[in-house]
Amino acid sequence: MKTWKKAMVVSLAACTLALPGLASAEEMSAKKFNYSGIEMMMKEGTEFVPLRQIAESLGFKVTWNGEARSVTLMKMMMEDKGRMEDKTMKENMMEMGNTFVIQIDSKVIKVGMMDNMLMSEPTILNDMTYVPKELVDIYLVK
Repeated sequence: MKTWKKAMVVSLAACTLALPGLASAEEMSAKKFNYSGIEMMMKEGTEFVPLRQIAESLGFKVTWNGEARSVTLMKMMMEDKGRMEDKTMKENMMEMGNTFVIQIDSKVIKVGMMDNMLMSEPTILNDMTYVPKELVDIYLVK
């Protein structure tokens, strides 16, 4: 009976010591964007950030569609840059989730070929597109 209790105490102590290490390893593997130097704005309790400035710093090609009032972001891989005119490659990038289409004044974001929802709608202020900070943290920083 004593060995059973001793084994339980040792196991409990080992788990207690291991759990903080696992949590910090998870935190270390999750990438975070450094927002210092980024001009943010608050709207209805949500932080918004300038999309083009952040997306380009993360390696995205940013394209504005004035008619549709949308922004398309394409993640450019080094080996892909020379072959961007190939239509099938563009379609493959869409399917892999390397392309995002963000509609102004809409909570829908197209990630690859799938629609997802945002908590707040992207907006335009002083001719700049601002998106909820959550969009950057969830979709763009990988």
